[in-house]
Formats: sequence, C-alpha cells, structure tokens
Amino acid sequence: MTLSSRILIGLALGIASGLFFGEMLADLKLVGDLFVALLQTTVLPYIMVSLMAGFARLEPAQAGKLALHGGGILVLIWALALVVIFVASLAFPDLDSATFFSSSITPEPATNNLIELYVPANIFFSLSNNSVPAVVLFSILVGLALITVKEKELVLPLLDGLSAALTRINGQIVQLTPYGIFFISAAAAGTLTVEELGRVQVYLVTYVSVAVLVTFWIFPGLISSVSGIPFREVLMTFRDSLVTAFATGSQFVVLPQITESCKALIKKHHPNDSEAGSLVDIIVPVSFNFPSLGKLLVLLYVLFAAWFTDTTVNFTDSLLLVFNGVFSLFGSINVAVPYLLDSLKVPADMFQLFLVTGIVVGRFGAMLAALHIIALGIIVSLALSGSLSFSFQRTVRYVLVTLASLFLLVICLRAYFSVFVPESPGKDQVLSSITLMQERVPTVVNTEIPAPDLSRQKGSRIDSILQTRLLKVGYLPHNLPCTYVTQGNKLVGFDVEMAHILAEDLGVDLEFTAIDVDRAGEMLTSGQIDIGMSCVASLPDMYRQVSFSRSYLDLTVALVVEDHRRNEFSDLEALRQQEVTVALVASHYFAGKVRRALPNANIVVLKTAEEFFTGGNPVADVLVLTAEEGAAYAYRYPRYSVTSTKTDIKVPASYAVPKGDIEMLEFISNWVELKKSDGTVDTLYQYWMLGGVTKKKEPRWSIIRDVLHWVD
Repeated sequence: MTLSSRILIGLALGIASGLFFGEMLADLKLVGDLFVALLQTTVLPYIMVSLMAGFARLEPAQAGKLALHGGGILVLIWALALVVIFVASLAFPDLDSATFFSSSITPEPATNNLIELYVPANIFFSLSNNSVPAVVLFSILVGLALITVKEKELVLPLLDGLSAALTRINGQIVQLTPYGIFFISAAAAGTLTVEELGRVQVYLVTYVSVAVLVTFWIFPGLISSVSGIPFREVLMTFRDSLVTAFATGSQFVVLPQITESCKALIKKHHPNDSEAGSLVDIIVPVSFNFPSLGKLLVLLYVLFAAWFTDTTVNFTDSLLLVFNGVFSLFGSINVAVPYLLDSLKVPADMFQLFLVTGIVVGRFGAMLAALHIIALGIIVSLALSGSLSFSFQRTVRYVLVTLASLFLLVICLRAYFSVFVPESPGKDQVLSSITLMQERVPTVVNTEIPAPDLSRQKGSRIDSILQTRLLKVGYLPHNLPCTYVTQGNKLVGFDVEMAHILAEDLGVDLEFTAIDVDRAGEMLTSGQIDIGMSCVASLPDMYRQVSFSRSYLDLTVALVVEDHRRNEFSDLEALRQQEVTVALVASHYFAGKVRRALPNANIVVLKTAEEFFTGGNPVADVLVLTAEEGAAYAYRYPRYSVTSTKTDIKVPASYAVPKGDIEMLEFISNWVELKKSDGTVDTLYQYWMLGGVTKKKEPRWSIIRDVLHWVD
C-alpha cells in the first residue's frame, strides 16, 4: 500500500473517530502537534545545506540567469493565480443583504518585525525563531560567496553528506505520517462545529472548489504543457507530498520530499540534463519565501468578506487589492489579512471569521503552496537549463481547457448557492435570538417610559420592596450588552440577569421599567423605580440626582469609530491638530480629558449611545464609551469598531439608588460584594461581555453522545 493511501486511511479513520467521540478527542491535538514538530526537525537545516551547496556549484553567469528567469516565471504564475481568484469570486451569489459576524472584543492586529524576518543579523536567533526568510538569505549569501572560493571542493562533499543524512531522517519520520494524520484529523473533526462550517459555506465551498481545480488540472496541466512530462505522471509523482501537506497543514514539512521528487522526475525525462536537477536544490527552498498560491488565495477571502458585509469593490479597489496583497503576503497572513480588510473598508471583525475558517482551508492552502513550489521547481529548473519543451498544440489545449473549467466552476457554484444559501438574516433578527442564561422569578417588562411623577416616597426603599414583594428596576432600553429590548420585546442583558438574581435573593417578583437618563433621579425619588440597573458609570456629575452603590464592574474606556477610521483614532497625538467632534454619553466627566488630549475637539453630549449610531448624518466622529458596550454596539452596527485609547482608563459601573437612602445603598453595596465574591459577576461577564452569549453551550454533536447515548 502506498504512503498516500495509508495517509488517506489515517485521515478517514481520524474523521470517523472525531465524529463518533466528539470533543472527547480534543486533547489528541497535542499528539498531532508533536508529529508536526518532528516533521519540522530537519527542514531548516536541510534548506541551509542544500542552498549553500546548490549556489556553490553555480557559475556567476548562472546566478544572474536564475534571478532573471526565476523572477519572470514567478510573476507569470502569480498572474495565473490572480486570474483564477477573481474569476472564482464571480461565483458569490447576489443577495439583498449579507449577515455579519462579530466577536465581543476585536483583537489587536499582529505586527511583523520585517528586519528580524528577513535580515539574519544573528543567524542563531533566526534559526531558533524559525525565521525562514532570514535563514534562506544567510544560506544564499554563503552559497554565493562559495562560488568564487577555490577550496569549495573541500566543502561540497560535507554539505552533500549532510543533505543526504537529513533527507534520510525526514524520510523515516514521513513514514509515521498516517499515524500523525489520524491524531490531527480526529481532534479537528471532534471539535469543529456544524455552525462554524454553515456560517461561511459560500467561502468554504468556493475555496475548496478552486483548490481542487488547481490541484488536479491548472498547475499539473501547466507543468505538463511546458515540460512535455505527461499530466498523469506529474500528479502521481507528487501525490504523497501533496497529501502530507494537506493532512499536516504545512508545506514547510514536505520541502525535502518535493526536492527529491522534482529531481527524480527531471532525471527520468531529461536524463542528460544534470544541471536542471542540481538547480532544484536552490529553487525549491528559495521559492518557499515568496507568496505562493496558498497565500494568494487569502485574497479570495478578502473578496468574500467584502461580499459578506455588502461592501462594494470596484475595479480600482481590485487593482489596489492585487498590489497590496502580493507585497503584504511576503510577511505573515495574520498581519496581511487585517491590513487588506482595512484597505477595502471591510469591518475588521471579519478577521475573526478568517481565523475560524483556517482549520478547514488551511490544509488546502498548504497543499496549494506545495504545488506552487513544485511548479516553480520544475519549470524554472528546465528553463534555466534550456530543456523546456513548448508545443503550440499543447499550449492551446491547456488554455482552452482551463478557461472552460473556470467558466463551468462559476456556473456550478452559482447554481449551488442559489439553492443552498438562504437570504441573510437582518441584524435585528440575529439579536432577537439572544436569551438570558436563566429567568428566575416572575417578571413584568414595561417598555414605555412612564409619565412624570413629582411625589416623594418615604421610608427605606428596601423595606418597601420586602413589604410589596416587588422589585422595580429601571433600565435603558438600548444599552447593549447590559439592558436591551429585542425585536420580540424580550428584555435581555447583563444587568437584566443581575436583576433576576437580586429579586430571587430577596424572594420577590420583578418589574422592569424603561427610564430616561435625565429623569432617573426623579423616578427613583417618586418610587416609580427602586433601583437603576443598566451599566451606569458612577461619575462625579451623576451624583447630583442619584446615589451609587459600590461598583460591580470596572469597565475600560475606549473609542467607537467607523471601522475604516480605526487606525486614524488609535494615535491621539496625530489628531491634536485636527478638528474632530467627540460624543460623550450622559456625562461631562471626560470633557476636560478630551480637551487636553485634543485641543481642537468639539464635544457633544448624547442621552444614549444609540444616538451616535442612528442619528442620520454623523453626530460625531468618535464616541467615548466603554470597550464592553462599544463591542456590543459594533455587533449590531458592523460599520463601527472599538479602538483602544492605549491609556487603560477604567470607570466603575454601579447601581443607582434613591439619593440619601443609606439603608438601600448599603444593602445593594453589600449584595454586590457578595455576587463578586461568589463568582456570579465573573460568570455573567464571560457570557455577556466576552462573547459567551454567541457560543454554543451544549457539547458538540457526536455519535457516542447524541445517537448511542452512552455518555451524558
């Protein structure tokens, strides 16, 4: 049985085990990671010795030729890949609206240190940090220097011996691939949810379809059409390498296999061309450092993200995407994707969705990257040795079949999506599905603000609550994620949950009443409400009308801006000379700080944060809000995102009680401390502020649990 057959059997058994046992196999990922680490053991040393030996054997004229021909062929392959990507994007269906995805907190984008990545200032540092471009540059410099060294014949046998030893070690480890693949696929199949796949099926189906077409025709056909090597033989020669790259999710680990397979194929069809075989040792490691098709297909995700968020991409945007994409992908994909999303003004939260898809498309990307290296290794080597075999008939046939395949791909995908992709739900429909963790007591919700009442209720409010057996809670109707009325008139949120717990602890029923910030003190005094619970910040100027309990949360101050202006407001120093409008909510407390930071700022005070998002013409350029509230609003209004002030300013969130009611104030303060100490506040914070509300609460479906019922 061939290695690729055994790998596929291991993959199938792993998937079956994952579906059977579900999340019980999640820890097998550790064994899979160990296997991948073993595969990587010899790769960097192999790259070093093969590059040094390969360049050392070149003549100066050959080195120049390599740069010229190799660069030209690389650009042509990039052009072919970009055509495939943009044609495939035509398959995205025409929908009236696309839903959106967001997380509770947007991560800070990763940053690359390009000097450390590309310059081998300390080769041992580069080796220990897996900085492949720097290691490659160091190896090329040593190899180029050896070209003119007279004693290089003493060094070459040593390098060749090391290369052979490393290849043998890698070959032995590769034999373990079926077992490693079993563990990797079992862990992945046991933890990946159906919802994660269903949410982005348009991208996943398109990506996989493109990957299959490129793997089984476009690149092997290109190699065959310019080299004369039979198409079937190209596929069969590299099947083990492609399957291994797919299963491990890494093209890096199969570089030694690719090199040896390229040499064997060239030697078989060009037995008298020793030069082409030796050039493979140089071209394969060097090509790893240039953006491959596996990386370029990230542009398909960016185009999908634009479609997903209903962002228009015109011809100029497409050209900029190509230019920015090719150069940004020389570095990390996790750095390039946020940058490319920003360049098209696509909401940055789509980067989170990109990370979710990585477990599926990452393996196809690794396979395509390996195929890209194979194509460069064979075509460039034969071009430099003058052994390319052009045929007008083969070329025309290749072009016609490729165009027909792309056309058929787009037609089939659009037909599939028209049947299986439903219209995207609107944002209100998405939010209406949010529920409380638990409804604990009988509840009445009044969504209308009551008429003014200037009377004054006497006595301690806690005595009144216990006597009437009713707790009257005031809330702000649109204060995500603390108190929010859904489209189905259900009141949900962090403080709604806390109010249920307070009523349960008191043994009373619960009544919610909508309030206006300006009338909160009046409503507390009159007895229309007993307490205000809506993530209200206990800032100094708010004490004029209410008293506040001790804080139950420390919220982080942040800025909410239109998504494409996020970077503009991340550096307040750069904004000092500009005239911007800053919105505050309900309090002037931050006005002085804003004026000191931005002397030319205009300040407006809004009653609610909702006005900033629904006020028609922009009410302000930026809204000062807490990061927790801002992230929830960004969920509802995906054109906006939260950016940190980089000052880590905290504000206390407290509960408002009638002014001067010491007994009520002390009771609520002590109750808050009790809920903080018993973990209630932390549990609700995870659920409402850190995205737990959007996560699946039940264990992942599995045969052993949901079909056989052998475990709970």
